Amino acid sequence: MDNSKNLTEIWEKLLKEMDSEIGTEFTDLWIRPIKPLIIENHILTLEVPDSIIYENVKHKYHHKIVTFFKNQFNAEIEIKYSMSLDVPKRNEAPPSIPVSSSIATAKKSHNFNPNYTFQSFIVGMSNRWAYSSAEAVAKSPGMRYNPFFIYSQPGLGKTHLLHAIANEMLKNNPHAKITYIPSESFVNEYINALRRKDKSTDDFRQKYRSIDCLLLDDIQFLAGKDRSEEEFFYTFNHLSDSKKQIVVTSDRSPRELALGQRLISRFLSGVVADIRFPELETRIAILRQKNLTYGFDIPDDILTFIAENVKESIRELEGALLTVGNFFTNMNIQPSIDQVRHLMKKHKFINPEEEENIDVERIKSVVAKKYNINPKDFKSQKRMETIAYPRQIAMYLATVLTDMSLPSIGKSFNKDHSTVVYAKKKLEQKIHQDTYFSALINQLINEIKDRREW
Repeated sequence: MDNSKNLTEIWEKLLKEMDSEIGTEFTDLWIRPIKPLIIENHILTLEVPDSIIYENVKHKYHHKIVTFFKNQFNAEIEIKYSMSLDVPKRNEAPPSIPVSSSIATAKKSHNFNPNYTFQSFIVGMSNRWAYSSAEAVAKSPGMRYNPFFIYSQPGLGKTHLLHAIANEMLKNNPHAKITYIPSESFVNEYINALRRKDKSTDDFRQKYRSIDCLLLDDIQFLAGKDRSEEEFFYTFNHLSDSKKQIVVTSDRSPRELALGQRLISRFLSGVVADIRFPELETRIAILRQKNLTYGFDIPDDILTFIAENVKESIRELEGALLTVGNFFTNMNIQPSIDQVRHLMKKHKFINPEEEENIDVERIKSVVAKKYNINPKDFKSQKRMETIAYPRQIAMYLATVLTDMSLPSIGKSFNKDHSTVVYAKKKLEQKIHQDTYFSALINQLINEIKDRREW
């Protein structure tokens, strides 16, 4: 491999290529925050600022980056991701939860994210058991909660709890030997040790059998890798016999793993906790906390809208917030629900097929109630402000919340489509200029979508 090439220059070439392939907006959001650290022995190490960017890049853009560097060096390239330990910074952003001095000192030699603590974890009915068990592990490692097995769908906080356990244990005992590792990295490290055919295998075993706590993420990756599974099994037994703490996460329960029965039985001998997708109130609380952490100023009605529409993972929830927050911060405009809906559809946070169908009569009913008029007045020829103004609002909301054409909307109000166009442009301008009016529109949209009132 030609190591004389400047990695920074090559990375700039990648950014330009990504700009043309996926668009500057996506590149700015997901790729530019990444920092290339070093390329050595066909391994490129990239530093990512947080788990949201890591997950998106790993699943959506990893192959593009690998292909680009393969073409640059005419050789196979492996990418390793390193989590940045820097706290996200924004102008006038409030300080994040303070990190204890012991953690701050230890982070030089550990790969734990200091922002993933028990204090920063939002607790709800969906995760309370996993959270309280994780706290017990951190307070008394190697005791009653050993091994501790956490499972859930991706992006619901398993990794956060692993780092929280590590950070809390270090706070209690700064000299504790704690190792966090994704199972994929465990497998790769073991394979490399086997290839070297020297004392590397012994060194590998000594490394993982001389620690106080092993935190293994996504153990389902071991499925089908018999030698790696066997090596982990013996490592597990050694640590367990030595009363050392073991914490494992997975995307499914122990009984559903395609692993050997003897390993599964070890997991079932300890504490097993699942994390379900959080209920609406918890999702809103998570967004409020992240809103503060990132220094955004997104109003509560927008946060509620995001929480109502993102229902798959917390990472996706945070990703939607980052997308919305960065867009409106950079554009320096007041967010409205219709703009947020459009943005979230564009970035695939909302599936158009899953959106509720809003009827124009429902819109008329809510707006008429707000302005204390009869819904039939919307089709009248009356032009007084008390009728015309609510009619314009109802027309505008119909363009935002329904798939009706402008002529169809006009017909439902007994007006020409040009009247709808005028109302839409007028109210869009007012939304951008008037914060209170924008909040009013958001409130009406929430009322229209509230099925309890139907």
